[in-house]
Amino acid sequence: MTYTRHWIHHPLPRREEINVVFFRGTPLDTLTRALLAERRFPLAYAKGTAWGVVMHDMFGWNEEEYDRPDYQRVSRASGGELAVFVTEPCVGKGHGPEFEYYRDGRLVNGFSFEAPYFGIGAEPELLAPALTAARLMGPDADLDREDNEERQVRVISDFFDLPELDLSETELADTQFP
Repeated sequence: MTYTRHWIHHPLPRREEINVVFFRGTPLDTLTRALLAERRFPLAYAKGTAWGVVMHDMFGWNEEEYDRPDYQRVSRASGGELAVFVTEPCVGKGHGPEFEYYRDGRLVNGFSFEAPYFGIGAEPELLAPALTAARLMGPDADLDREDNEERQVRVISDFFDLPELDLSETELADTQFP
């Protein structure tokens, strides 16, 4: 899998704090309704053969709505699987991205890119072998590299067989819900 453009930061041009949600096993309209119930308006979407992707603002549509969407509720409402990248959980404080994987309404695995060894969910160690093999955690971890976040995205994408999110062609960024 070749990544022609790194998307973990600013996945949509001219927009900050975008969550990228890969989904499988649920129709796009069901997922859209579940996100709208969380007060998140989908900004862009694409459908692949196995996984689709929806992008939405991290925050709700009210200016003072800073709570994160309840992806457990979204997953429960839509069924199937969600692989969620919170690309910039706090731009002002400079925190790294986060990842969460939901299946059938429950959090299976999640972690901060800053501390992948602190997994949460029903299977907190789910990605540990793949992250260790990629030297992103464990005794041989190579954490002094500037491309660690890109490497983590590659490991997660390969593990779940997520489609490449190539935004060099603007079809995804230009696809807007009315």
